[in-house]
Amino acid sequence: MNIKRFLLLCALAAAHTVNAQMPMRPPAFIGGIPGVAQMQATFNQRHQSRTALYREALEALRKNPQAADVPECPDGPRPLGLVCLQRPQEVPATLLVTTPSTAEKLPIAIPAPAAAAPKAELPTSTPQPPRRLALLIGNNDYKTPIPALETPMADVNEVARVLRTHLGFDARVLHNAGKAQIIEAINRIAIEVSPADSVLLLYAGHGYLMDDTKMGFWIPIDASVKSPANWISNTDISKLLKAIPAQQLILISDSCFSGSLTKEQKTKFSGKANAEEIRKQRSVLAFSSGDEEPVSDEGKEGHSIFAYNLIKTLEKTKGLTTGYDIYQVVHEDVTKDYPQQPQYGAVVTAGHAAGGEYLFETPAP
Repeated sequence: MNIKRFLLLCALAAAHTVNAQMPMRPPAFIGGIPGVAQMQATFNQRHQSRTALYREALEALRKNPQAADVPECPDGPRPLGLVCLQRPQEVPATLLVTTPSTAEKLPIAIPAPAAAAPKAELPTSTPQPPRRLALLIGNNDYKTPIPALETPMADVNEVARVLRTHLGFDARVLHNAGKAQIIEAINRIAIEVSPADSVLLLYAGHGYLMDDTKMGFWIPIDASVKSPANWISNTDISKLLKAIPAQQLILISDSCFSGSLTKEQKTKFSGKANAEEIRKQRSVLAFSSGDEEPVSDEGKEGHSIFAYNLIKTLEKTKGLTTGYDIYQVVHEDVTKDYPQQPQYGAVVTAGHAAGGEYLFETPAP
C-alpha cells in the first residue's frame, strides 16, 4: 500500500473515533450563508438529537410531571442545604417619594417604626430611591453528553455592561450556574428588593420543551440527561417571579423553546408611555429569543443572534422606552436573518396586572 494512502486512512480512522465520542452536532453550513429552510432543518435536527439525548429524563417526567419541581421554603429557619422557592411576601405599607431621575412620585416600602419609649420622639426613616437591579445567568460549559455552548457567558457580560453604563442598573452576573445557584440567586433578589424597584432577569443557556405535554424547562449547568431533578420547570420559574415584590419585573430568556414562557397572555403596548400610571400596576413580562422552537447557537461578533440585537437595541435606548418597543426592534432584526421568532408576553401567574408594562429608562444627566 502506498505510504501516503496508508497515512490518510489512519488519519480518517482517528477522526472518526474522536467524532464518535463527541456530542451530536449538525455539520457546518457549506457554501456561505444558509437559507432559511436550511437553517430550520438544522434547528429541527438539533431538537431531535436533544430529544434522544434526554430520553431517560423525559420518561421520568412523563411518569411524574413534578419530578423537577422545587418545594416552597418553610416558615422559620431553613435547613442547611435545602433548595426551595422563596414565598411571596406581603406588600408592606408604602410612602410616596420623589426620585431625582424622574421627578415622579413612586411607592417605596419602608418598615414600620419601632415602638418608642414614653415621651421619646419617634425615629425618622429616610426612604431610599427605587433601584434598578439585574441578574444575568450565562451557561456555557455543559458536561458531556450535553453539548457546550459558545456565547452565553459573553452575552450576559455584554448585556450587563450596557445595563450598568447606559441604563443605571446594578447588574450581577452568574457564569455556569447550577440549579441551586440559580434558585438561590433569584431568591436573594426576592428578599432584597422593594415594590418600587425595577428588576431584570436574563437566562442564557440550554432549554427544552416537551413535545407532548408542552412542559418547558431551563437546563442548568449541572443538569443530567438521565434525571430531570436538576432541571428548572416553567412552573417554578413563574413561582420565582411571583415571589419578587418589585412592581417592575421582566424575564429575558435566550434559550431553545423559551417562547413557552410568554404564552400566558400576549401583550401589545401602543402610544406614549405614562410612567406614573404604569408603575401603579404590577408588571411581569417575559421576553424570549424564540417561540416554541429551537433557536440559533450562531450569531454575530461572538454573541447569539438574539443577544447581539438586544445589545444593539439597548445601547440606542434614550429616555423612557417600553419593553414592548425593545421587543419590536429586536424581533424585526432577528427575523431578517434567522427563522426564529422572538416573543413577548405577560406572566399572569406571577401577578401581572392589566395595564402593566416594563419600562427601560436612561438615567437623567
